[in-house]
Order: sequence, then structure tokens, then C-alpha cells
Amino acid sequence: MSESETSKTPRNAAAGAKQVKAAERPIHEATELTKRNAEYMRQMRKSLDATSLTGERKTAVLDEMTATLLAEQGRGTTARQLYGTVQERTEEIVNPKKTPVERQKSNYWVTALDNGLMLFMIFCLMYGIMGFIGNNATKNSAGANGITAILITSAIGGLGVAKLFEYLMPTKDGKKVSLWKKIAWSVLAIIVWMLVFTTMSMIQGPLNPVLPGIAYLIIAVVVFFVRMWLKRRFNITTSMF
Repeated sequence: MSESETSKTPRNAAAGAKQVKAAERPIHEATELTKRNAEYMRQMRKSLDATSLTGERKTAVLDEMTATLLAEQGRGTTARQLYGTVQERTEEIVNPKKTPVERQKSNYWVTALDNGLMLFMIFCLMYGIMGFIGNNATKNSAGANGITAILITSAIGGLGVAKLFEYLMPTKDGKKVSLWKKIAWSVLAIIVWMLVFTTMSMIQGPLNPVLPGIAYLIIAVVVFFVRMWLKRRFNITTSMF
């Protein structure tokens, strides 16, 4: 072997090693997290261990996050940019935000209360005004304008409206209720509520006392402010008014 050939061997070997290292680098980066992301995941694992999540749930979350980071870090994206702080991500995992459908279904009773109060307010306002118009208007609605009848009719109406909203909302997969079903459920709800209203109107006497017009108006004002507080407190967006 000549001296020139001998001198070329180390250089060729070094170049070959560099080529192999360069070829392996993408594989290395695709299978390992950067130091910053690895530290984030270490803190994430520690944070999740302090929660009440099951081992299977923790493993699934960490595996999913790791796979996402491996896919995104090649673009220069960090775990902090994707998920926020460790505390924020932990809170999101432990207490995930509900979808509008899930939120509405979980707040069924709150929605029913809101709509029931709305109907009660309308009835009180209407019969309060009628009380000032004259005795004839009041007598013609005897039974229907009794406080017991108003309470029961409003309560059932509130439950029915909330249930109707629940049926008419899209499903979790985004599938909407057909128009004919919306019409059918709406008509059925109105018929049932009218039957309840007619039945309650038949109750008269001490079991269904009629209050003075001013009393109904005062109740209507009080209920209005209660509804405003309720809507702000529970962020109610599904009501007739």
C-alpha cells in the first residue's frame, strides 16, 4: 500500500463516520425528546402522580403527549407552547372542559329552573296587570290566576322546555335533529303543557288563592332579578327569553 493510500484511509474513515452519524441523526431526533421537552414530561409525570387518576389513564395521557411532542418538536415546537404550563395541562386533564352538549345536559335542572322562573314571571306580570284592569278580567280567569296554579304550571313548563332543548340539541358527534322531529317534539310539548294549564285552572278556593294585582307585580320584579343572577351564575344560554 502506497503512502498516499495510507494517508487517505483515515480521512475516508472519518468522512464515512460523519455520514453515518448524519444519517442516524433524524432517527435519533424522531425517537427522543429534546432536553426541554423531556424535562417538561418529567414534571408532567410527577404532577400526574399527585392526582387521583388511575395508572392506565396516566400512562395513556403521557404516551399521547410524548407521541405528539415527537411529531411536533421537529418544527421547533415546545411542550410549553403546545400544552401551556405543567399545572395548566394537569388541570385540563383532571377536569376536562365540557362540550356545549355535555354542559347543557349536566345543567338540566338549572335550565329547568330558569325557564320555570321565566314562565312564573310572565304569569305574575300578566295577572298583576289584569288585577288593575278590573274585576271582570280577574273573574274570567278565576283558577288560572291562582298562585298554586301558576306555580305548578310554571314548574312543569320549565321542566318541559329544558327537556325539549335537550332533545333538540346536536348529539356529541355533531349530528343534528331533523326538522320534522323538532316540529313534532315542539307540538307535543305545547299540547302537554296546555293540558296541564287547563287542569290547574280548574282548582279554585283556598288551595289556589288569588293574590292582589300589586302582589303579582312585586313577585314578577323579584323573579326577574333572581333570573338575572341565575343566568350570570351558571352562564345559562338555553332559555326561551
